[in-house]
Amino acid sequence: MATQNALTPEAFAARLDALVPPKKLALALSGGRDSVALLQLCADYARRKGLALFAYTVDHGLRAEAGREAQQAAGWARAAGAAHRILKWTGDKPASGVQAAARKARYRLMIEAAQADGCEALVTAHTLDDQAETLFMRLSRGAGTNGLAAMREETLAASGAGAPIRLLRPLLSFSRENITQWLGAIGQDFVDDPSNLDPTFERVRVRAVLAALGEQDLLTGAALAETAAKAAKAADRLAGEEDALFDRFGGCFYGWGGVSLDRWRGDAPGSAGLARRLIHAAGGGEFAPDEEAAADAVENAAETGGGALGGALIRLFKGRLWFLREPAALLGRAGQAAASPEPLEGALLWDRRFIISVRGESEGLEIAPLGTAAPEFLGARAGLFRGPAEGLSALPGLYQRGVLIGAPSLPFMGKGPKTAGAAATSLAKERYMGGIVRFY
Repeated sequence: MATQNALTPEAFAARLDALVPPKKLALALSGGRDSVALLQLCADYARRKGLALFAYTVDHGLRAEAGREAQQAAGWARAAGAAHRILKWTGDKPASGVQAAARKARYRLMIEAAQADGCEALVTAHTLDDQAETLFMRLSRGAGTNGLAAMREETLAASGAGAPIRLLRPLLSFSRENITQWLGAIGQDFVDDPSNLDPTFERVRVRAVLAALGEQDLLTGAALAETAAKAAKAADRLAGEEDALFDRFGGCFYGWGGVSLDRWRGDAPGSAGLARRLIHAAGGGEFAPDEEAAADAVENAAETGGGALGGALIRLFKGRLWFLREPAALLGRAGQAAASPEPLEGALLWDRRFIISVRGESEGLEIAPLGTAAPEFLGARAGLFRGPAEGLSALPGLYQRGVLIGAPSLPFMGKGPKTAGAAATSLAKERYMGGIVRFY
């Protein structure tokens, strides 16, 4: 819902009611204006509806004041009747891209805390202004319909290999001005984060541009948010057309992570969007490629027999068009090192394409690409693999102290005692559908 509304507890309750919240609700509480308003509104809602409310503040350890501000947020949460925890982002911080890394860490920590407390939804304080700024930034990058849809009121999110949780944004139809006025009316203080005024951040610069445009009645946040809402509806319609096209083209997902079609028509409506989603499904890229580039890559592969884009290998094989993980992206190539082995302890999100779990003793177990060891290891059973042989190299291999002992995504390999009950679940269909954001 993109229309700007006056903020009252009743108006907020109507938005949250529409999202059908669970009986245990978690919220993100930074201590800033929007999140403190969310705390007070959710606390009022929880009292009236009999819900249990949990609040989490993440101390990223990036500013000297962060610890004191987290304690201040904790006091506000307790006064509002919410159970509160301070979550700390520990360990090494990246030398560059620290804001993006902090965002991933923040969501990962809050999702894990919410699920540990038995909550089925995490509520965040994104506002109409946040929606407008997100849309404007994506416009500057030439985004298509999916990008212009910006944020939805409800999505699913997960921490690494964990189960997804509902992510709710009930403040998306309320402006920052509405929120400031309401907090002033109830006499509620909040923390001012100095980074919100730092012009080195793109969002801060965009905020200033939108404020100037709004003052001249040229462009408002409400209009941009309305555009995002319309783009979301259009994106949903296009996704439905692409799914129907996938079925018409004889599309098939495989448990080992590949996808194939028995035909391709680049001039069919929706084919460019379908190409984009299939490449994202099979490749390990964090983001889907540009639609036009994806369509060109698939068309070229259909004509010449092969191609690659976005970490995916596209191959004609036995009359079908296959989408696989590009082996060189994992085994190394010029300017890019090979993927390092990852310890297998519990559940592991591997290459953003598989969830790999183990039952029983896991000491010394690691996951790394099958790579060049695959033909010798599989032996005659390699003939049971239905896809192009190149697909084997980029599948997860189970190693023990450097020795390949299993291939958990290949069911014909069996589950002997040596493999410790290791199992791999492909996320290709999840990535194709795009319904879950995994923070790793």
